[in-house]
Amino acid sequence: MLHTPAGAEHGRIAPSSERVAEYVEHYWWARWSLESAQATQVLSYPSVHVVFEGTTASIVGVVRAKFVRELVGRGEVFGIKFRPGMFRPFSEVSSHALTDKTLPLGRELGKPGLVGEVLAQGSSLQRAAVVERALERVLPGAPPADALVARRLVERVRSDPSLRSVGSLVAACGLSERALQRLFREFVGVSPKWVVRRFRLQEAAELLATAKETVASVAARLGYFDQAHFTKDFKAVVGRTPSEFLAQSRSP
Repeated sequence: MLHTPAGAEHGRIAPSSERVAEYVEHYWWARWSLESAQATQVLSYPSVHVVFEGTTASIVGVVRAKFVRELVGRGEVFGIKFRPGMFRPFSEVSSHALTDKTLPLGRELGKPGLVGEVLAQGSSLQRAAVVERALERVLPGAPPADALVARRLVERVRSDPSLRSVGSLVAACGLSERALQRLFREFVGVSPKWVVRRFRLQEAAELLATAKETVASVAARLGYFDQAHFTKDFKAVVGRTPSEFLAQSRSP
């Protein structure tokens, strides 16, 4: 998360079921009490979320731009973050059809009364328990093989800083570039290039915020030979230039 305003808090809850954990990275919650409107900003991951808020639930596809939401007054949200590629088994449409969209939750997680049951719970732990029981009832016998391949490839990109291009991912996984593109479109919702770029730029933001490095050294570490290109990519994702982000992150 790039920015959480004072007066807002958030947390995560890990799945307790091993079967559910194949599909769900974590449950999450956020609540706020603010006298004036403030913005929260997040660098989104290539994951689909199901979000419960107010009296409704929504499917939120991968958000390609920086996610910004204005918070005001009092509010609370509970969500499910699916692992990359792992919402597709619950959906009638490809993950690409959900990208940059927010759609009403239908019967993807089972009975229509689930929304009311979740929102009636008094705590995030209780909500997580209700959702987990619902997921257990609708899980397929085994995760689809292609969904698992997509998930593992995204996880590999996230954990391996040496994967800096689609070409390096193609070489590492053994799939053709066209097959990789089709797999990511169907199960992840965004292209391999977007995934590689997003994780490397998230890595850059973390380095600039926490390490004693310069913009030039971070750009070089991520394989950028042209600092102007790095600055353009970083600003497109984060909304600020690396120098602006560095100054704000390290200011008292």
